[in-house]
Amino acid sequence: MAVRILLIVVFVLTSCDRGADPQAREKELAYLRVVMPEDLLPYAHVEVPAVENIAILGEGADRHLGLHTIPGQKRRSGGVRAEVSVDRPFEEGDTLRYEWQFRVPEDFKSDAPRNRWCIIGQWHDQPDIRQGETWEGFPSRSPPVLVGLGEWQGRLALGIEYGPTQAQKHGPIFIQRGKWHRIAMVIRWSRKADGRASVYFDDMTTAVKTFDGPNMHNGYQHYFKFGMYRHPDIATENWIHLREFKTSKVAPQPSPGQ
Repeated sequence: MAVRILLIVVFVLTSCDRGADPQAREKELAYLRVVMPEDLLPYAHVEVPAVENIAILGEGADRHLGLHTIPGQKRRSGGVRAEVSVDRPFEEGDTLRYEWQFRVPEDFKSDAPRNRWCIIGQWHDQPDIRQGETWEGFPSRSPPVLVGLGEWQGRLALGIEYGPTQAQKHGPIFIQRGKWHRIAMVIRWSRKADGRASVYFDDMTTAVKTFDGPNMHNGYQHYFKFGMYRHPDIATENWIHLREFKTSKVAPQPSPGQ
């Protein structure tokens, strides 16, 4: 049976106070080390409202991070979420690969038949500090790339949405409760037509879908969040399990027509 190790800390870290409490940061790092390598820790944070939303699960080779959404939980950054964020630097025109493993437990409860939105991976814009921008007054916009989780014809499935208006969509990509799945997104970041994202799933050999076109709201690096972020009226209690996140810059993908 999985061993749940709860590190007793309530995460009240914000963009303003992160790093102010070294002891809290060390406890946060203990969670992050379960799911990613050391070189990514400087860019990563836990985005949960309370200790009951996160746990270290399993033992040995099965050690992984669990994120937990609960009916009536406190909101974090205005939403119902339990996520890990990674703000790895890049420049517009760079191509990055993001890869991780996830599992939804056997007792995961979908929101069928209403199927309201539930996001397990999303890329967000943020203020361009090079232009002196801050979060104060920064517009709230939908993620230009996201991985959603829902139910289709009685089966759990992923759906991908792409573009600043999320106009391009792909799915269903069916998944199984209780099984570890691997997903990768290779994204050439651009506000122009040369933007591109290829989606890989499980066997990682052939892209299940490639999107073309703009994928940035502004010209500053977009940060990644994975875990669970869902419609505020979903009333189920659910876990999602995560491990082996990694990201790196890669050679650019060929542009359309090349």
